[in-house]
Amino acid sequence: MTRMMRVLTSTRRRRRLWQRHQSILYALHPDRLPAESIRLTYTFGLGGISILAATLTILTGLFLTLYYQPTPEEAHASIVLIEDVVAFGSLIRALHYWAAQLFVLAVTLHMARIVFTGAYARPRRLNWLIGLGLLVLVLLWDFSGYVLRWDEGAHWALLVGTNLVGRIPHLGRSLYLVLVGDRQIGEAALLRFYGWHVIGLTLPVVFGIVYHLFRLRVDGGISRPPRPAGRPRRMVSKEVLFQRETIAALLITGGLLLLSALRPAPLGASASLDRPPPTAQAPWIFLWVQRLLRHLPPFWAGVGIPLALLTLLAAIPWLDPHARAGRWFDRRRGPVQALFAFIALLLIVLTVGEVIP
Repeated sequence: MTRMMRVLTSTRRRRRLWQRHQSILYALHPDRLPAESIRLTYTFGLGGISILAATLTILTGLFLTLYYQPTPEEAHASIVLIEDVVAFGSLIRALHYWAAQLFVLAVTLHMARIVFTGAYARPRRLNWLIGLGLLVLVLLWDFSGYVLRWDEGAHWALLVGTNLVGRIPHLGRSLYLVLVGDRQIGEAALLRFYGWHVIGLTLPVVFGIVYHLFRLRVDGGISRPPRPAGRPRRMVSKEVLFQRETIAALLITGGLLLLSALRPAPLGASASLDRPPPTAQAPWIFLWVQRLLRHLPPFWAGVGIPLALLTLLAAIPWLDPHARAGRWFDRRRGPVQALFAFIALLLIVLTVGEVIP
């Protein structure tokens, strides 16, 4: 028994040494963190969930690139091949799809958490802008992946989306040609969106995540609630945090695998460039834009209003210059929180209104 205990102790020591000196993920954490900063009810682990979802999306996407053929004639057929012939192809494609949706959702909720806890306050203003830029990149990344399905819905979404880009004053025509590569949607457009999805947006997203984490360390780490007077601040070692993150990552990955097994990734009929689809719907992240298009001119629905909302979000740290981070729903941040809640509620109502006419 004593020998077994010595072996277990030695194994634990070697594992800790490996974590400390070899594990990149372990080395990214500071040695000690305030317990309040990593409390589940304060952060809900949304930043870590976002990174995990991005990692799963990229890893599964690398597998899909081995079989996907970015041509109008073969794109849809290659996805059918992945679904029906490639071993575990349907499961991996579904995991890619659901991890990408989780990424969008987690980044959005993470931004909401930042607003309602005041974590955009100085010195984190720059990191707020970086995070907002990451959200835009993630939405475009998700949309470009939607287009690569090359089914009827994807073709319609690509047609509408690129036409909206073309309505941007002065720059629209040039941007349209950069995205589409020709006057008509066809082989050049699909190939370019494939390039944007695999390289042109993936690399900025990865760099943005890394730089966002770097700025987080530079700005003093995760914001934390104020310490009650007379109570010492309790610190937690990064070993504890790393163990919690590992357990959470395994649980979330397991949940995504179960969801992927039960709900395969959607795929409609192959796109026809000669006729519009009988029913068309934008990806869920842009259903609110589709709703606006039913009532407003295309420029305002697809360009003007989205840019105005993005500008308001970017201005939040400057609209509340004396904000202090750490408390959920602090009344002193009431106007800014009300503005964010109004924008969120508006987008939700427009989205639901498009799903349920």
